[in-house]
Amino acid sequence: MSRPQLIVITPVRNEAWVLEAFLTHCSSWADRIIVADQHSTDGSREIAMRFPKVTLVDNPTDEWVEWRCRARLLEEAAKVPGDKIVFALDADEFLSAGFAHTDGWRRIMESMPNEVFCFRWLNMYGDLRHGEVGEFQAEWAAHLGQDVDLQGEYVKREGNSVHCSRVPCLEESRCRYTTIDDVRFVHLGGLNRGRTRNKLDFYSVVNIDKNAKKANPIALYRAYAGQLAHTAPEMPSVVRLEAAGGDDVSPLLRTADRGQHYVDEMAAIMRREGCRKFRWLCIWDNTDLWASGISYRPPLHVRLVHYYLRRTQPCAGRPYIRLIDKLLKQIVG
Repeated sequence: MSRPQLIVITPVRNEAWVLEAFLTHCSSWADRIIVADQHSTDGSREIAMRFPKVTLVDNPTDEWVEWRCRARLLEEAAKVPGDKIVFALDADEFLSAGFAHTDGWRRIMESMPNEVFCFRWLNMYGDLRHGEVGEFQAEWAAHLGQDVDLQGEYVKREGNSVHCSRVPCLEESRCRYTTIDDVRFVHLGGLNRGRTRNKLDFYSVVNIDKNAKKANPIALYRAYAGQLAHTAPEMPSVVRLEAAGGDDVSPLLRTADRGQHYVDEMAAIMRREGCRKFRWLCIWDNTDLWASGISYRPPLHVRLVHYYLRRTQPCAGRPYIRLIDKLLKQIVG
């Protein structure tokens, strides 16, 4: 029996800093790569079109609505005939070296339709020597069945959420969830701290602008600040971003890009809605935002809350800090 086709689906929005390395890596093991581009202006489209396995589709919306893009990607993958396993990767995510020789990979290759797989991130910070393993992340790959209304599942479950699952969260009666612990998703966002800072601040602004579920400024800061860690333990060995033949594709990375489009869109939202709406967000020390012409100084009591958040982030998991955070969430609303 032949193995299922392996299909990578990824949303792209000005990802030229990492896209060539990502597509080189994926081309070495995937049968097809579907890229949904959202108005990239940094050469991402041109990079994608150079790779024979890539199918480039448009994500025509002007606003950030993640579930719509992911539903479009999954529906495009569903058009591919035959048995298939879909990997929903972002452009800064790579499979860990040697993945094809693990028990977990063999388990995925032998899976049945409507099986969903969860993995751990290996988050890299600063360089490819320092990183830490994260918690299991749900719904990253799925053996795609034929009886799932993907668009309907996202509408029903995601609503106005800024973020969404990589594949729809289905009831366990309809699919089987399996954790894979010997294949890691190497996450490179932390290599590019300037860009990551602007992206996470943008997400915070969009959450408040859309009144998304659980869009509390205190919770948003705690959720995002950990992704900007300045220190991480050194890994036992250098992480290799492998392509065919074990070639290291890390020289293809361009980490100077600061994600100016995130800054421009934040600034546009603030000019439309006014800065006061976002005053509780702990983003007002962002120098790229200042350079865009947004000069807002929150009231003193708000700045004191921001000071507290920054100082207590290293110990945010302690019970007394969680209690204070809970009270602040009620105050901030």
